[in-house]
Amino acid sequence: MKRVAIDWDNVRSRLRASESALAEALAEGPDRIEAAYRERAVQLAQGQTEHQPVSSGLPMLIFRLAQERYAVELQEVAEVLPFARCTPVPGGPPNFLGVINLRGDLRPVLDLGRLLACSENGNSDSGFVLMLRRPGQEIGLKVDRIEELREIRPDDSGVVPGGRYVKGVASGALMLLSVDAVLGEVFLKEGVLSA
Repeated sequence: MKRVAIDWDNVRSRLRASESALAEALAEGPDRIEAAYRERAVQLAQGQTEHQPVSSGLPMLIFRLAQERYAVELQEVAEVLPFARCTPVPGGPPNFLGVINLRGDLRPVLDLGRLLACSENGNSDSGFVLMLRRPGQEIGLKVDRIEELREIRPDDSGVVPGGRYVKGVASGALMLLSVDAVLGEVFLKEGVLSA
């Protein structure tokens, strides 16, 4: 094996050049700081125009009533609570289970399974309450089980002709609940909860 001679003067010279270039790059001068800010501003401005939304779907909350699967737009739901301590109201309409105390306010709870005439309405003592985000129409919808959150694109769903409470059907036999139709039925027909 042949030994190669190292030019130590050349190595020291290159090392000093690297050190001075690094010192210059790390030096903070007003001109250098302003140039860095300008360059970053240009990069950020370009980045905003290039980003496209990942999905054009609507976020939906998927839930179950008996053996049927439904979805409601996530923007319609203020919160999801376990179904507990619902007090029946004497003389209340049959679709209403009663009222729950939600941070000091009484909120009516609608038996969504009974309103939609689901064949078997699961265990009446368990489940969840979807509290809707509607000012003046604060009501909870009792459902049997929460399954998942999912985005559904408009082109993945079809319109249901003559659907009373369902505004569409998505893949997987998933019915898209029309909250407006449910609330219209409850607040206009029943007249009990009208303000």
